[in-house]
Order: sequence, then C-alpha cells, then structure tokens
Amino acid sequence: MTGPKRGIALSYEIMFEFDMRIKNGEYEENDLQLIDGIIEFYDVRMPYSPRVARINGNAGAVDMCLTNIYSGVEATVQLVISRMANGFSLSLGCVVSMDEVRKEFQLFGGTIGEPRGLRNYVIAVPVDTAIQLKLKVGHKGEVLERCCFFEAKVHGCAIQQIDLEVASISVKVTWSTLE
Repeated sequence: MTGPKRGIALSYEIMFEFDMRIKNGEYEENDLQLIDGIIEFYDVRMPYSPRVARINGNAGAVDMCLTNIYSGVEATVQLVISRMANGFSLSLGCVVSMDEVRKEFQLFGGTIGEPRGLRNYVIAVPVDTAIQLKLKVGHKGEVLERCCFFEAKVHGCAIQQIDLEVASISVKVTWSTLE
C-alpha cells in the first residue's frame, strides 16, 4: 500500500487503514479483496490489556488484537523445517501473558510438503515477558504438540531445535526495540 486512499482531513488520534487481499494470481487486479476499510480511535487511551477489534468485509472478517505496550520489544519469529520424512500439517500458535491476561493467537496453519523456511512473524511484547510458541505437528492421524519458551530481551536472539520423527524444526526468535 503506497499511502492513505481516503481522508482529506483526519480528526482521529489513531487510524488503521486496511486493504487486504487474497493473492489470486500474478497481478493485483486478479486478487480477491477481503477487507477494505479503516478503524478510527477518537480521544481514547489505548488499553494496557489486549482488546480484539473485528473488521468485517465483503469476503470475510479479520480480528485484530490491540494493546498498549509499555517498554515494548519486537520479537521476530522464524521457523525453518530442515529435514522431513513426508508431508505433515503444522500449526504455530503464540501465547503472551500481560497484566494477568493470557492471550493466545495463531501465527500459521497449513501443510508442509518440503523442507523450507516459513515467513517471519513479528510480535510486540513488554520486555521481560515470556512468550510461548506452540507447535502442533500432524502426521498419519497423530498430532504431536511441542512448546518453546522465550524470555523477551532488549536485543539478541535465541534458538530452539525440535527434532521429531517426521521433521526437524528450528525456532529462532530475534529481539529488537520498537524505536
């Protein structure tokens, strides 16, 4: 997106604009438009506990989790499947606990057919907070669940290796400040 497509005069403190599409081909005009709209926040303070805002569109809905993060850091999550026997299903979830509120959301769900790296996922959390990454691997009717815990730091990275019979999965989290 190159810039706002609407709004000559903006009177809100915060505005999120969405133009989400489902890729349907090589050219943007072939893509199916999922959501096209904005969310506006007038004279409000962002909450310190997670709130969910639902954006409805013609072809579906998107839930967006919003919260104000004091002393926040950015976690970039990378998954690499380096070895695998056969195709398998993979679900990657993330659990973050802030101010006694536990929020779980899904980052990835799909089938893995060949060794590869998945796209990066970025999560903002308060420093010194732990995030839990939950991996569910399905193969031949069996589902295995493994969890990785990472403590939020201002800078640095941590890697955990998960070796299963069906695949080897490397989970890397890189920390950086939000500034």
